[in-house]
Amino acid sequence: MNTLITLYTTAWGGAEESVLDLAREIANKGVETTVLWISNYEPHQHLLSGGNFKLICLQLSPKVYSFLAPVLVAYLCIRYRIQIVNLNWRFVKEESRYLKYLRVRTVATVRAILFDKDNCREFDNTDAVIGVSEAVTHRMKEIGYRHPLFTIYNGINVSRLKTFNPSNYHPTLILSMSRLVAWKRIDWTIKAVNKLRRKGIPLILDIYGEGSEWDNLNNLIKSLQASSYIKLRDYIDNNSSKLSKYGIFVIPSFKEPFGRTIVENVLRERVLVGSKSGGIPELLPDYPLLFQYQNFSDYVKKIELAYKNYPQYQRLIQSYKSHFKGKFNMARVADDYIKVYNRLCKNVI
Repeated sequence: MNTLITLYTTAWGGAEESVLDLAREIANKGVETTVLWISNYEPHQHLLSGGNFKLICLQLSPKVYSFLAPVLVAYLCIRYRIQIVNLNWRFVKEESRYLKYLRVRTVATVRAILFDKDNCREFDNTDAVIGVSEAVTHRMKEIGYRHPLFTIYNGINVSRLKTFNPSNYHPTLILSMSRLVAWKRIDWTIKAVNKLRRKGIPLILDIYGEGSEWDNLNNLIKSLQASSYIKLRDYIDNNSSKLSKYGIFVIPSFKEPFGRTIVENVLRERVLVGSKSGGIPELLPDYPLLFQYQNFSDYVKKIELAYKNYPQYQRLIQSYKSHFKGKFNMARVADDYIKVYNRLCKNVI
């Protein structure tokens, strides 16, 4: 089976790492895998081909790619005798335009909860959709998708994740690590830490990431006169030793489709505070430090609880580790993707 995986990316983040890790793992399992990687920026790391894994990298603007996508994807399917194309979350309609004529099976992986859409026309040419959580596939049903839907939870390459000594973590050090976009609600974290500092709790917040909200967040920090204890730190590799001291990881997103960073931080035995929305409650059912996602005061309260009862919550996080290691391992994820690919190719969905 020859597979093409497409990705148009506008910024480096956990989703981009997930696509590459998944493609490499599928290739490692013997499937000829070609990745069409299109970006409008220079990637942070060298992207290399090898073995069953072939990588085609292009740097194009969204406008140019929207015009070229139908022909480019069709050409690659002919050139590499592709039997199944796995599209990702941008340009699905354009990339899939000619694939039915070529009798190439098409599945789209949806890595976002599509609250901004009221129909599924973008996915008209796909044979199936894979959602990275039940929250994602449920939303696809709501907007009218009637082809087969599969939920395959996202994963990470567990063997490559660097672990740290949890006894070196400091409950006062708070980590935010995500793309800097509005729905990640990093401004809530800034305001929450500022409020708790005013109560005399000596928290320090470091914010790692890149994105369109950088200037707004920087201005907010300045307006709160919080620059001495809240820092914007740019992009960081997720295995950097700079991450070895943080005691609390926060993820206040209001439509988080999965939460790859949750998996990483559970495996690192770091206490988490997150929103009770999107796919997060599926990862951490009944976890006591998930706040009502529309309630800022509840978020502040949960951070304060994490700090004041740190040993208790660290033990709780440690109890999740074994389960996470098995369920969210990219090797397991790749097996599930290959099963869907085989069903599509055999037309048994």
